[in-house]
Amino acid sequence: MTGKILGYDTTSNTGTISGDNGERYKFSKAEWKESIAPQKETKVDFDIAEDGEAKDIYQVKDSAAENNDMLMGLIAIGITFFFGFIGTFISRLVLAKQPIGKTIVPTLIHFVITMLGLIPVLGWIVYLIGTGYYMYKNYILVTTDSYTLKNKYD
Repeated sequence: MTGKILGYDTTSNTGTISGDNGERYKFSKAEWKESIAPQKETKVDFDIAEDGEAKDIYQVKDSAAENNDMLMGLIAIGITFFFGFIGTFISRLVLAKQPIGKTIVPTLIHFVITMLGLIPVLGWIVYLIGTGYYMYKNYILVTTDSYTLKNKYD
């Protein structure tokens, strides 16, 4: 059966799945078969045990969404490459949908790195490394689900 995780409590290591049939099924961490922790809104495939709880739970990947994420990530790389710190701001605010508070600090850091590019040779090297770093970070932020990175920003 397939369904979606409604919630997961890390303190008790238990959660609830809403099956596609409209029923709810409790589950424990022991039945989760993936290497990453269960997350709310994750699509899953599972079996039902005799006691009515979910067992053998696997995450279901959505290939269309993954392809869209990759395309958006490549757009983030292009915007960051061509527009520098402004591209970092746009990538994080618009594409990664981060709040403005988490977008400002990385944008300002990228701005400072851009200003170091005015220094010949050493500044250029710092600029290239810094911009490459932000191209990579913006790609990761855009292609990774927002709930897994909601407290991260650099």
